[in-house]
Amino acid sequence: MAGIAGIVNYRKTAAEAADICQNMLEGLKVRGKDVTGTYISEEVCLVHTAYKAARDGKQPTRAFFGQKAYVIVFDGEIYNREELRTELAKLDHRFQDDSDAAVALHGYIAWGAACLDKFVGMFAFAVWDSEKLFMARDRLGLRPLFYSVGRAGLVIGSNLKAVLAHPDIHPIINANGVQEILLLGPGKTPGSGLFKDVYEIMPGHFAIYSAMGFSQTRYWQLKARPHRESFNETLDNIRTLLKNAVKMQTGGDVVTLLSGGLDSSLMAAMSGARRSFSLDYIGNDRHFVATEFQPESDGNYITQMVRHLGLSHKEVVLGSDELADALEAATAARGYPGMADVDASLLLFLQKVGETASVALSGEGADEIFGGYPWFQDENKLALIDKTTFPWAQSIEYRASFISPEIQLSPPEEFIKTCFGKTPVDILYDDSPTEARTRKMFMLCLSWFLQTLSARNDAMSAAAGVTVRVPFLDHRLVEYLYNVPWELKNHKDREKGLLREALKGALPEAVLWRKKSPFPKTHNPAYLSLVRDKLAATPYDAPIFQFVSRKSLGRLLKEDSGVNWYGQLMAHPQTMAYFLQINAWMKEYSVKVE
Repeated sequence: MAGIAGIVNYRKTAAEAADICQNMLEGLKVRGKDVTGTYISEEVCLVHTAYKAARDGKQPTRAFFGQKAYVIVFDGEIYNREELRTELAKLDHRFQDDSDAAVALHGYIAWGAACLDKFVGMFAFAVWDSEKLFMARDRLGLRPLFYSVGRAGLVIGSNLKAVLAHPDIHPIINANGVQEILLLGPGKTPGSGLFKDVYEIMPGHFAIYSAMGFSQTRYWQLKARPHRESFNETLDNIRTLLKNAVKMQTGGDVVTLLSGGLDSSLMAAMSGARRSFSLDYIGNDRHFVATEFQPESDGNYITQMVRHLGLSHKEVVLGSDELADALEAATAARGYPGMADVDASLLLFLQKVGETASVALSGEGADEIFGGYPWFQDENKLALIDKTTFPWAQSIEYRASFISPEIQLSPPEEFIKTCFGKTPVDILYDDSPTEARTRKMFMLCLSWFLQTLSARNDAMSAAAGVTVRVPFLDHRLVEYLYNVPWELKNHKDREKGLLREALKGALPEAVLWRKKSPFPKTHNPAYLSLVRDKLAATPYDAPIFQFVSRKSLGRLLKEDSGVNWYGQLMAHPQTMAYFLQINAWMKEYSVKVE
C-alpha cells in the first residue's frame, strides 16, 4: 500500500512548495509512513509514501528515454508486470528496479495512454514528462486519486487529507456535499470529492493537465455483446477466468480472509494459501438473531473450511468497546464518513492480520458480478431501479428528514434522479425487459455500491499496512459476466447459482450451497448502548449541527425506525455510528458548510 500526491503549476516559491509537499506527506502517512520520497522542480512537486513491505519501490521513480525525462508516483499493483517487462525490454527499455512503478512508467513512455489497456491490476498513478501530468486509475477504481484544479494549479492526492494540505484548498461543503453525505452516504457519486472544488478521477479514466488545461477521458467501459456459449461452455470460461485471476494475484505468503461464505471459501480453496483469518465479536454466540439476510452464523462453516483445506487458522474476536472506539480511526483512514462499524471492524481485523501477514485475498466483488445481492433475485426489488431508487438506500424521505431545515436544497428525489442519470448502461436491442434491468442493476452495483466497498477495502487495508487483493474483480472476468444472461447466472434459482455450479467439487456441499451472508457484524446490545451514549453526549455546538437536524438526531436516539440506512449492514446501531463519524470528520477537518 502507498500514498501519492502532488502539485503542478503551484505558483509558490521553492520554500513554500517544499512546505506544502511536507504537509502532503503528513496527510498521506495513514497509507504508509516507513518510506517517503519527494521530487520538486520549478513546475511540479510529487510525493510518495509507503510501508516497507510495499512492492511499489522507492519513489518518485525517474527515467530518461530519448531526449526526455519522466517521473512517476505510483500506488498499487500490476499483476502482469513480468510479462510487460519482457515486452518492454524488447523495445530497449531498461529498468531501475523490479517495481510495479518502473513497469508503469516505462509502459507509459512506450505506449502513452494505451498502456492502460495492457495493465492488469489495481492502481492509481501520475507521470510528469516536463510538459504535462498524466494521471490514471484502474478500470474498477480499486485505488483512489483525488484532485482539485483552480487558483492553486493542479493538486492531486490518494486521500482528501493530502489534497486539503494545500493552503488554497479549503474544507468547505456546499449543498451538493450535504446531499452526498445524507442522501447517498456512506456512498458517494463517482467522481465526487465531497468538498467544494475537490473531485476524484473516475474509475477507468485517465486525465491530463497541461498548459491547455485539465481533461479527463474514459479508456474502459463495459460493452453489451451477445452471449453465444452454451451453459457448459460458460462454466468452463468462468473456471478459466477465475483460476487465472487467482493465480495471477497469489504469490508469496498470501493469506485468506475467511468468513465461511461461498466467495471467501473459494478464494481459500483456489489460492492454495495455507493460512486464514476470520472475524467474530464478543457476545455474538449469545446474541445472534437469524434474519432474512443472515439466517445462520459463520462459525460452523469456517470450521468446515479449515478442516477441509487443512488451514492454519486464527480467529480475531473484537469487543464492543474497541469497536466503538475505532469509529474515529476508521473515519480518519477513509477521509470521510464511512460504513460505521463495518469500516471500524475491518480496520481492527486487518491490523491483527498485519501482525503476521502483508497480503490477503478477499472474495469481494462476486456479488456484484454474479448477482448475489437480494435486489437481483427479487423482481419487486429489481423494479426499484425503474423508480430511480437505489435498492440499498430506499428511504429517501427518512434520510432527508435528517437535513437541518436551515439548509436550502433541491428536492431529494431530483438529486437521486440526477445521480441515476450518471450511470451509463450498454444494452442489446433484443435484450428482454428483465435482462435490460439486470444489466442496469449490474452497472449500478459496480458504479455505486462496489465503490463504497472498494473505498472501505482500500482505506482500511492501507491504514493497517495490508494489501487486500480481490480476484473476482479482474476486469476480464467482469467483462465476461456482464454479458452472461441472467437465466444462466440464476442457475437453480439461487443467488450466484452459476458460480456455485462452476466450482462444484472445490468446496464442501454445505458451504457451496450456503445462502449468502453479509460481512460479519456485532449483535451485542452493548454496542448499541455504547454508540447511543456517545451520540447522546454530542455537544449542542458540535459541528455536525451545521447541517444535521437536532430533532431528527434526537428521534434516532429514542427509537429504532426499522429503516436500514445502507443495505442490510447498516441498521439502527450503525446509523447512529454513522452520525458519530460525520461529527468526527467535521471536527477533524474543521469542515464548514457553505
